[in-house]
This record gives sequence, C-alpha cells and structure tokens, in this order.
Amino acid sequence: MSKFQWMKLLANAALISSVAFVAPSASAQEADSMERILSTKVVRVGAIEAFPYYKHDLATGKWVGIIPEMMEQMFGAIDVKVEYIPTDWGTASAGLQSNRFDLVGAYNATPSRALAIDFSDPIAESRIGILTLKEPPASYGEWSALNNPEFKVAAVDGASTTRAAQKVLPNASWTLVKASNAMIMELESGRVDAIVSNHPTLLLYKQSKGAGHMVIPEPVVASPVNIAMRKKSPELREWINVAIRYYEADGTFQAIWNKYLPGDK
Repeated sequence: MSKFQWMKLLANAALISSVAFVAPSASAQEADSMERILSTKVVRVGAIEAFPYYKHDLATGKWVGIIPEMMEQMFGAIDVKVEYIPTDWGTASAGLQSNRFDLVGAYNATPSRALAIDFSDPIAESRIGILTLKEPPASYGEWSALNNPEFKVAAVDGASTTRAAQKVLPNASWTLVKASNAMIMELESGRVDAIVSNHPTLLLYKQSKGAGHMVIPEPVVASPVNIAMRKKSPELREWINVAIRYYEADGTFQAIWNKYLPGDK
C-alpha cells in the first residue's frame, strides 16, 4: 500500500471513529504539511477579519465565525489544535507560500491563484452582490447599467470578489479599503453609493443592522469558496476533502452555516 493510500485510510478512520493516531516523522523540509500537523498536533490557519467567515472576538481573544467553527470541527476530530495567524485577502497567498500558516479558509480558487497555491474542494459558492442604504433604482439589476464613473462603490482590496466585480464594473468609481469594517464606514458615511462583496457578508450586514438593500445583479457572478494550502501538500489536501465530504454529508457544515446565516447557502 502506498504512503498516500495509507494516509487517506487513516484520515477516514479518524473522521469516523475519532481514533487518535501518530504521523510518521519527517524532516521539516521534506514533510508534507499533514505530516507536520499530525506530528506537532497544531494546524496554523490564516485568519482574516471578514465576518461571517472570520471575526476576532476582542472580549475573549478567540476567533469565531463559519471558518473557525469548521476548522475546529475537522481538526478537533483528530486531536489537533487550531492556531490562528492574522492576515488579509491580499497577502494570504504569500503567507501560505512563506509557511506563516498552513491553511486559509473561505479563499476563492482562481486560475491565477492556483499557479501558486492549492485548493480544497468547494465548501460553498459565493455570489457577488451590491448593498446600498438607499432604495435601489432599477439600474442596480444589471452590472452593465452600473458601469459608469457616476456609480461610486467601495470594496475590500485584494478580495477575489472585488477583482471579479472590477471586471464587470471597470468604469465605476472604486474606493478600495483593507477590511470589511472600513468598507462599511465608506457606505454609512455616504462617501459611496454602495458596497460590493460576497452575498454572506452583505446578508449579515442586513440582518445585524436591520437596514440596507441587497441586489445580486445580472448576469450572476459567482466563485467557489475553498480552503487554500501550500503546493506539494497532497496528503493534507486529500484529508481536507475527505473531511469536507464527511461533514457535509452528516449535516454538520450546514448547521454551522445556518448558525451565522439562517436559511442561506
């Protein structure tokens, strides 16, 4: 039996029975990320301030949200501690490549990113939408009608949703900021007409603020939501995919999603 097959069988057994096991030792330079994770019992996750995917709770010092709960569920089943390393969308890929962390959740797979890093199977689909505080005119229903300098929009710099939206709105007046809270400040201050982001972020804003109008313009622009990792980590990628399929099948991941975004996914 090959080493790859052996690791896959171990991963399946761990998910089903939560039986503890020990990875074979390997040098730091030669080891697949999964071997190091199992040896140290720690997985390092790049965490981005982008609720509902991630949020750093200042009161407790813990990271909460959809991705932390998914990570804790998957790695808790094999007795591995999750350690969070702050990053942002624009530098997350470089953080993986430089070995600052092992994984980044809710990171959209794109052809350009796939040249530098690897991705898991999708855990969701992210549609791109617009949120405004004013009653949206009919023009908000189509990207082409908004593609002009008079339309002022804010978005998070480096996010794949931003890059995708810029392709359909190249002529709009863009304000790019570092994080979601800064994007929201642009909207609430009236400096922009709307914000552009993935539909979970926009939906959560509506739910928490009780305000705002969300529109998913036509044609619908969407991208897969994945978990990213370094190249040359096939065993880690395969184990993550086994875990995704297992917890999607038993309803665990849907329950986590519903906790933060009831009725959506």
